[in-house]
Amino acid sequence: MKTNNYLKIRAYKITLILIGCLGIFSCSGVGEQGIILYISEKDGNPEIYSTDTRGQSHSRLTSTSKREDIPKLSPDGSHIAFISDRKGSFQLWVMSIEGGEEKLISKKGEIVATVVESFFWSPDSQKIAYKWHNSGQHDISLYDMQSGNITSVTNDQAVEVLGDWSPSGEWIVYSVIANPDVNRVGIFKKNPQGVDEVQLTTEFEDHNARWSPDGRKIAFLSKRSQENTDIYVIDADAKSESENEEKNITISSGGNNWDFSWSPDGKRVVFVSDSEQNPEIFVVDIDDPSQTIRLTNNNSQESAPIWRENKIIFLSDSDGDSDLYSMKPSDGSNQKRLTETVQAEYSPSLN
Repeated sequence: MKTNNYLKIRAYKITLILIGCLGIFSCSGVGEQGIILYISEKDGNPEIYSTDTRGQSHSRLTSTSKREDIPKLSPDGSHIAFISDRKGSFQLWVMSIEGGEEKLISKKGEIVATVVESFFWSPDSQKIAYKWHNSGQHDISLYDMQSGNITSVTNDQAVEVLGDWSPSGEWIVYSVIANPDVNRVGIFKKNPQGVDEVQLTTEFEDHNARWSPDGRKIAFLSKRSQENTDIYVIDADAKSESENEEKNITISSGGNNWDFSWSPDGKRVVFVSDSEQNPEIFVVDIDDPSQTIRLTNNNSQESAPIWRENKIIFLSDSDGDSDLYSMKPSDGSNQKRLTETVQAEYSPSLN
């Protein structure tokens, strides 16, 4: 009862932040004044916190003796989904932004043996796709927020890595990285409500696929035959792998490239690269990869950049522990520290 009351008070505070920042209780189309969810250990245990993009107000949203991770606000701003090991292994949970019960929603059965790795909200906030594994089985399932039903998106011996939803909500993109059938590896898109599935690439190294905000492109990571990991872009509307032209947009940067996020207009990608011997943040134009701009320059490690409107939110350990920062996407200027703790912050998400 104390925990529920505590969460209601904290949820009331974040609701006030949402209203003040947006003028309406919705996170659709959130711009500069969005809400950042993140994990912090500042109170001795990994818990979910929220702040606005100016870092002016911070609220603790969970209070348990276990670990929470990967908090994501639903597109309509009504719920927060996250994973927690409070039942013995990492499972998918959801809580209302208004407080109340934190509900376990992932695959039931052998709770301790089943582990949820990743998940994404559908654009209409009505469903959550999540990747889980149990005793060597790796699959993607779909949870319906209204009915509470769980359906299978994949059900085979492949090892899948979940990407995300198309902006239209019609497709889920994911990768297959291992399978006894060597012809079935690469990036796939599938209609989670139907039976259509389209193979977009054929390399087992392809993973972490992400749809562009305009729905036209899909970016993903791949090592291919090269020594370094690069970011590739393909057309999302291709009917088959043979129709798709794959473009390496980080080939000129050198080094390994990862942790990428699309610009709101789908024309650029922000990413982390160790091409300068240290993980720094860069921006690249997908039509002209030679137009790559370095945004950070220091001896610390930057990670997890997220691009929303005229701000990039990212993590940096420049003071010895990981904190949240913001900066301008054009040139990395106007950098601002959003959290100030001696413990680590991580797993940021921004709607």
